[in-house]
Amino acid sequence: MANHSVIRIAKELADIQRGPDLSLAVACRDIDVRSVKAIIIGPPDTPYEFGFFDFGVRFGKDYPTKAPSVIATTTNGGRCRFNPNIYATGKVCSMVVI
Repeated sequence: MANHSVIRIAKELADIQRGPDLSLAVACRDIDVRSVKAIIIGPPDTPYEFGFFDFGVRFGKDYPTKAPSVIATTTNGGRCRFNPNIYATGKVCSMVVI
């Protein structure tokens, strides 16, 4: 089962990297496809416009059955909570991920 999740993660990352949406970037080290960095640029005409939001995504061995854990690192050292679903500690509500 673990190999299936690694193959799926690699495919999904490649799809995002090849996709037309330039407001989302993802990267991982070749040796650890389960640990992903993501940067999202805030969409136009929203309070997030011109913002760069950095996330760490950790996929477990049981992905996609279980959602990955997501941590927002754009929190100004835990002093900023810029969305009700993203805590100042960086924890992202899992319902957002699904």
